[in-house]
Parts: sequence; structure tokens; C-alpha cells
Amino acid sequence: MVRALKWAGGIFAALVVIAVAALLLFQWNWLRQPAVDAASKALGREVTIGDLQGEWSLRPRFVLQDLHIPNAEWGREAEMLGAERIEVVVDLPELLRGRTVLPEIRLVKPKISLERQEDGTNNWTFGAEEAAETVAPEERSEMPLIGLLLIEDGQLVYRDEKLELDIDTKLSTAVGEGKEGRGHVELEGRGNMRNEPFTLKVSAGSLLALREEDDPYPLTMEILIGPTRGYITGTLTDPVRFVGLDLRVELSGPNLGRLTHVTGIPLPMTPPYDLKGRLQREGEIWSIDDLDGKIGESDLSGDLRFDLGRERLLIESNLRSKVLDYRDVGPLIGLQDEETDKRAQQKQDNPAVKPQGQNAAEARQQEEKKKPTKRAEAEQVRQGAPPRVLPDAPLAVEQVREVDARVKFRGEKVDAPGIPLSGVDLNLDMQDGVLALKPIKLGVAGGNVVADIRINAREESVSTNYDVRLSGFDLKQALAAAGQEQAGQGQINGRIRLLGIGSTVRQSLGSATGDIRLAMDGGELSNLVLELVGLDVGQAALFLAEGDRGEQRVPVRCFVVDFEAQDGLLKPRTFVLDTTDTTITADGLVSLKEEQLGLRLVAYPKDVSLLSARTPITVNGAFSRPIVDVEKTPLAARAAGAVALGALLTPIASILAFIDPGLAQDSDCAALLRQSGPKMERRP
Repeated sequence: MVRALKWAGGIFAALVVIAVAALLLFQWNWLRQPAVDAASKALGREVTIGDLQGEWSLRPRFVLQDLHIPNAEWGREAEMLGAERIEVVVDLPELLRGRTVLPEIRLVKPKISLERQEDGTNNWTFGAEEAAETVAPEERSEMPLIGLLLIEDGQLVYRDEKLELDIDTKLSTAVGEGKEGRGHVELEGRGNMRNEPFTLKVSAGSLLALREEDDPYPLTMEILIGPTRGYITGTLTDPVRFVGLDLRVELSGPNLGRLTHVTGIPLPMTPPYDLKGRLQREGEIWSIDDLDGKIGESDLSGDLRFDLGRERLLIESNLRSKVLDYRDVGPLIGLQDEETDKRAQQKQDNPAVKPQGQNAAEARQQEEKKKPTKRAEAEQVRQGAPPRVLPDAPLAVEQVREVDARVKFRGEKVDAPGIPLSGVDLNLDMQDGVLALKPIKLGVAGGNVVADIRINAREESVSTNYDVRLSGFDLKQALAAAGQEQAGQGQINGRIRLLGIGSTVRQSLGSATGDIRLAMDGGELSNLVLELVGLDVGQAALFLAEGDRGEQRVPVRCFVVDFEAQDGLLKPRTFVLDTTDTTITADGLVSLKEEQLGLRLVAYPKDVSLLSARTPITVNGAFSRPIVDVEKTPLAARAAGAVALGALLTPIASILAFIDPGLAQDSDCAALLRQSGPKMERRP
């Protein structure tokens, strides 16, 4: 028995000696190649490790020198991950209990290159994706316990062709005061994004807190991209899956549209903004509630909802504004400030409107009639090229085709100096490449504008249908807002139906075909109203009235305008302003494409008098700088107004019915039409 124990003791001693000898002679690099082979097989890329060292301890430290993981074949960078040194401390007793505890991880000069192509292909999805999914944690409790993470002289490169992002930033971490790494983790990165300086500052809970399911994980993040600032603070119930968000978000910057490339969410062009809200997430639905702030001089509140779980992103929102400054809406449709527009116009020509359907001699004669006076030409030269009026911001065609949206907006009051606007209601529905604004309701001068606009971006050429109705427009309110309170009164109704092709409002209207029709239901005009078109009161009286009557009002029996639009050219089929004294008609052309006027107004007096020989008035020039002048050629025919009115009133019944069926029965124009005789109600 004693002998057996001696043999056993000897064998044990021999094993201890062998074990000690093995430990003393063991080379950690013997494990390097098996580790490289296993990693290369798992990732599908040829991983290399320059040196592998370790130490024998219950909490051994493993050191990897010169770790390199190649990039995808199409990547711009040679490596996806490279590090001069990686140190990892493992708690073996905890590992034997089935828990992964890493008291310390230190990365020295790591460089991480993440890239994504236009089609969505990325370089971080490896060949053995199933294996990666197997080891990836799904719950907070599955996260490794990391006590301390240190990154020294790190670099992160992120290139995203789809979002047009190119970030090259430095990374570093620091741990605040706290036992066993329980202080907050700080990370700061700098670089460039879209040629603008980029700064990222993150302060979060300890890495140990990632596994603590009872306590929400604190997070504070500040992002600066040039003049754009984002500040996020709050907690996450599950930071691993990034759910259970309760975050306050603050955004400020010069233009919301600049965030489209960062967020991947289509955002409109805006003036400077300062917004706050509460960011939450439920599954694939992200929401911003309690939105509050300002865009330009307009307040904005409401909520936003983003559904990322669909094949196409769905954006839903319900927004409100107590006071909407109309100037803040300009960037949405391409209206520029005066200085910007002036510089743009200096680079383009200003062609005159060309009459169509005439022989060469008639065309030359009409062009001579429409030429401005030398004084007017000198004024045009002095002021420079006239600014364009129609908006020219391109429609975000790709966003319309790729994103669905349902948006409601209510503006209780519209601040528009000189323009009598009241509330606005907007309903936007964007689905499968078709954007419908149905309806847009706007209070104007005591009346209403109701528009249905449908933009079809499914085809290569974007087409837009406009159907705009104007009802109850109070002329007196409109003139009062322009500083001419006593200039006239009456109610104007109208309708615009156009079809245009182009990705901007300017292009669309510049190619439009359809009808523009207006009618004023009775009313009065003062002689002074002619000042609105740039004529001196006395001069206006010589051409369109019987003397200067000052504030005297002239009853309007009927005012009807019917423009036919063809390829962006407006031609008046009917233009009748019939007062008790005079009937005024117009002919010519208006170019929406070139934003040029080419109209000629002729007055037919109803009573023969000293001033009954009226000389026609021409209205030429740009929309932004109209030139009103007297035609030099004397009027050849001086038909009495009563004779001319008969032919002019003939098509009015159908015009009124187009605007509003009720006008054809109850308006003053309809009454005038009935008084003129039944034959005149038939179109020729």
C-alpha cells in the first residue's frame, strides 16, 4: 500500500514537472495559425496576425500584434480592419461558469473602414453570415461583460455611395470616475462629411451597464456637421437592439434639406430651423412626438412617424403652425431671395415674346408696337436683367419614386405683408411615384383658393395636373392690402386647369396646356386703379376713361378673362371689361416659359365725346418688371362699345359654367348676357 502511494506520488510529481516544463516551454504563437485559419474560414477573408502572446493567470491577458482583415474586393480601402495591437483580458472562472467577462479591451491604432455601394452591398457582411448571426447577441443579457474599453489613436472611415457620405474621423475613448469601469464611456470623433467639418461626441453608460436589464441605458450624443447641430439625450431600455428609446432630440441648422443625405429620409428645403422633439421606436416604426420649434419665422408643432418595415419608406405627419410666414415657404418650391435671383438672371437671355400664326410683315408690325420706349429701355438697362418670378427648385424625383408619404398641415394664420392671406390647409399623399396635393385650401382676400395638384413621377418625364379654383375673392380687400383701399370692389371667381411637363414649377408652367378663366361678378372700379399698372392718373384718364375723375367709381357690368394655354403661351380668347362708360378688350400673348408679357388693351367708349378716340395701351416686359406704354399707331377702327360687346359676350356662358355652374345662372355677367339677347348665348 505504502509502495503504491509512493508510485502515485512519483507519477503526480512527474506530471507536475511535465506541466511546469510545458508551461515554461509553451509558445503562444503555436496557437496563432489555428486561430488565423479559424477566423479566415468564419469571415471568408484571409485574416493575418503578426504575433500572439499571452500570460498564465486566472485572468490572462492575450495580446495580438498586427491584426489585419482584408476589405471586400470592390472596396476603396485595402483593409476593412487593421490594428497595431489588441489586448484582451479574459476572466477564466467566469468563462467556466458559461459567462463571457472581458475585464479589459485595449485597441491601439485600429483603423476601421466601412463601405456601402449604391445597390446596398456592404463590406461588413462576411461570407459566413450564418456564423456571425449565431454569435451575435439578441438580448442585453447575452452581451459580454466588458469592464473597460480603450481606443488609442483610432480611425474610422465610412463611405456610403447611396447616401453620398464620406466620413474620415479619428476615434478615442475615455472612462470617467467609477469603480470597475462603471463610470460613463466617452467617445469623440472628428473628420469631414460632404466637405464640411464633422464632430461627434458621445457620452454613455458603462459597458457593464449594457447587461443590466433593470436600468435604462443612458446616452448623450452631440453631432456637428458644419453649421448643422444635433443634440440627443435620454435612455434606451435595450441598447443592444436599439429599442425602448426615450430620447429628446434637438436639431438646428441653416436648411433641413441638408440632412437628407445623413438620415436617408427625404426632407424639404427650408430656411434656418431650430426644432425639438421626443424620439421613440416601436419595432420598425420610428416617431418624433411633441415636435416644437421654428422654421424661419414660422412656428411648427406636431408629430412625425417613419415606418421602415415596408418595402418603401412611409412618412406620416400631422403638423400645425399658429403663424406661418409666407417667406418661409419659398425655399420649398424654389423661390429665392432677391439677391440670389438677380445673380442667376444675369447669366441668361431675356427674349421677347414671339407672336405665332402671323405672316412675317404682321409679326414685324406687332413687334414694333410692343417695343418699349427709349426711357423704358434705359430703365431696364439701369436695373439689370429682371428677376424670374416662377419657382425653379427641382422636384426630388427619386424621393417621390422611392418613398410614400401622408402629410397633413394646418396654418392658422399666414403672415404675408401686402397680401391678404388667412389660414391654409394642406393634404399631401405620395404613393408609388405619384404626389397628390388634394386639396390645398388657402384663404385669400375673404375668399378661398382650393387646388388639386397631381404630380406623376412614374415616367421619365414628370407631368403635373393643376386644377385651381378661386371663389369669393374680395377685390376691395386685395386692393386695400396693396395700399389702394378706395380703388374698387367686387368679387372675383376663377379656375385654372393646366397640364405641364417638367421637374420644376417653371418648367411645368413653361410647357403648360389648358385654360385660365376669371370673372368678376359686378363691382366698381375707380379711375385711380389704373395707377396699379404704372400709368399717371391724368394720362390713364386720357386713354381708358373720360377725364380724370379722381375717386369717382365706375360701375363694372362684367369682367371676364379666358386665356388658352398652349406649350406655355397664353392667348386671350376672351378679355372683356365692360363698365357703364367703356368696354375694354385685349389681345396678344403671354409667355410663361420666358416670363414675358405681350398684351395690347383697346378701349371702346360708349358715348361720343372729346376723349372718345382712345389710343391702345401696350403691356410688355418681364413679369417682374412690366412696361405699360401708349401704342404709337393711332386706332384705325373706332367701333362703338355697344357694337363690339355683342360679339364679345357670345362665349361668356360657357366660360362662367367652367368656373362655377352657378355663375352661369346668377352672376351679373349672366344677367348682362340675357339682356343682350338670346342669340349671343350661342358660341359661333
